[in-house]
Amino acid sequence: MEKIKICSHHQEKEKTPLIWTFAFRQKEYWCPYCGYTEGMFGAGENVELTKILTNRLKKYKKKSRAFLSARSSIICAYLTINGERRTFDSLPPQTRSYYKKKARSWKYKRKQT
Repeated sequence: MEKIKICSHHQEKEKTPLIWTFAFRQKEYWCPYCGYTEGMFGAGENVELTKILTNRLKKYKKKSRAFLSARSSIICAYLTINGERRTFDSLPPQTRSYYKKKARSWKYKRKQT
């Protein structure tokens, strides 16, 4: 049986798949519902993969793509833009502002605790 990790930090919402990402320092899993982040060891709860969870994961990944890309760009060591390797701080102010705005754009359905 194939497994998927779901968030174990809220019970009021149906099972929310955790998304594997490098958008948070030292945290590889992220819950798009409540904002929970955790490292790859011990994150969430492993449950049997179902069609419903697969579709839910696809939906959340699609909706969060711009947000996670912006977060990743802000914390990464280097970005490659037009074939040039740059640090985030070396980007033009407008570009940094764009990434920061996108990184603040995600609205959690549940307040973080």
